[in-house]
Amino acid sequence: MKAIWVLMATLTVLLQFRLWMGEGSYAQAYTLYQQIQEQESENQTLHERNMRLDAEVMELKLAQSAIEERARNQLGMIYPDEQFYLLIESNSVN
Repeated sequence: MKAIWVLMATLTVLLQFRLWMGEGSYAQAYTLYQQIQEQESENQTLHERNMRLDAEVMELKLAQSAIEERARNQLGMIYPDEQFYLLIESNSVN
């Protein structure tokens, strides 16, 4: 009878060891949980950075088109394959 209790205690200890220390254990699951939290935090930081860079790119694109429009209207900028026509309004005095 004593041998059965020793055998059951040994099996219980071995099963508990795998639960607490082996592969797929609570310790490993907790470590993976912490790594996931750190990665999500880093992903959030990178997402915010990407959003700022995206906004900056859009602003630069809009600014470039605004600069080009101003140069076309005020300075007469044309591309090599374009033709420029200047229309002059006549001011008739009656």
